Amino acid sequence: MGRQGPTVRINPDVLRWAMAGSGWNAEELSEETDLKHESIHRWEMYSVPIRVTDLRKISRAIKRPLSILLLPKPPEEKDLTDYRKVGGTDTEKLSKKTLAVIRHVRYVQSNAGELLKLRSEDAWPNITPRTLKDDPETVAEAEREYLGLDLGKRSKGENIDEFVRAAYLSLKAKIESFNIFVMQATMDINEARGFALADGYPRMILVNSRDKPRPQLFTLLHEYAHLLLKTDGICLTNLDDFKGRPGGKDMSIERWCNNFAGAIIMPKKAILRELDIRADHAPDQVVASLATKFCTSKTATVVRILNLLGKDPRREGYFEYYKTISSKTITETGGGGGEGGRDMAKECVTRNGMRYVKMVSDSKEKGLITTTDMIKYLDLKTKHFGKLDEITST
Repeated sequence: MGRQGPTVRINPDVLRWAMAGSGWNAEELSEETDLKHESIHRWEMYSVPIRVTDLRKISRAIKRPLSILLLPKPPEEKDLTDYRKVGGTDTEKLSKKTLAVIRHVRYVQSNAGELLKLRSEDAWPNITPRTLKDDPETVAEAEREYLGLDLGKRSKGENIDEFVRAAYLSLKAKIESFNIFVMQATMDINEARGFALADGYPRMILVNSRDKPRPQLFTLLHEYAHLLLKTDGICLTNLDDFKGRPGGKDMSIERWCNNFAGAIIMPKKAILRELDIRADHAPDQVVASLATKFCTSKTATVVRILNLLGKDPRREGYFEYYKTISSKTITETGGGGGEGGRDMAKECVTRNGMRYVKMVSDSKEKGLITTTDMIKYLDLKTKHFGKLDEITST
């Protein structure tokens, strides 16, 4: 027995919770760890001894700290409302990678809450709460000025993606100034484009870093709308989910968030005025012109038009055009590939968000936390702290 190493007893409920929350079943875990399926199933069902070395294998595979698996009972962990839907049908369960991203954002949220309390700072978001009874068009008018976003100001000949990228970074900084933490992480963009955490403080937004600048901007506004409504959820921010489209479940919250984001980017008065001026133009020409003017995709533009036209006879022509472009596959930027050696400090900022990293660094500078604390909060070795200071000070 001595050669087998020390053993512990764990709560089977904790193991089942940890595995399910990480997207693993006994068969997959057995294949990943070379542990017998029968043994894993027994540990899931009964409080029997398990070797610490085997528990570590499970911990590494499901990307959960060993300490989590030793808890006396599963912690309370609210599931995100799943608003993802494609063509009116529910999507498949979340992948292991996306579940890991959600857990990391919750981890940062917990740490940020601790730090804000330590710093005697408020964790409440500085935003005006809204409800589904509020008209998203009216709310968008007020919030557009508050956020300082105007995509119609692009200079002629200025690169659209570069312009939108700058607008996205400016919007991100503005939202973070409202005491909301914005993060990025790589996920399959056909699985999720972002999510918001509204069930704790501080509020959190995650935007998929594999997306292109224009969808990222829309996603950021969409998730911001979720926080205005005090609702969390993981989303595909489906631009084709326009008013009147049937859905398999209540999508009123998603529609409100989509309509809000669309109204922020493409002001109602400007769109209706353009439709009247170009009344004799074909839908594809009008859409192309508006998409260029407001730096949006053609899909986002035509959906915005469909939402605004209501029962207008012109709607049929735009709907027919919509059907010709709505089935295109989502593409991505190719995401985060590095050139040469990895820049761990830059990856730390990308992974955790600039607001959080600056707060951790500043707390260390003020002596509120130790170097060991900073390593834990950022999962970064001390040798990268110098480069981190360069990034956060710019």
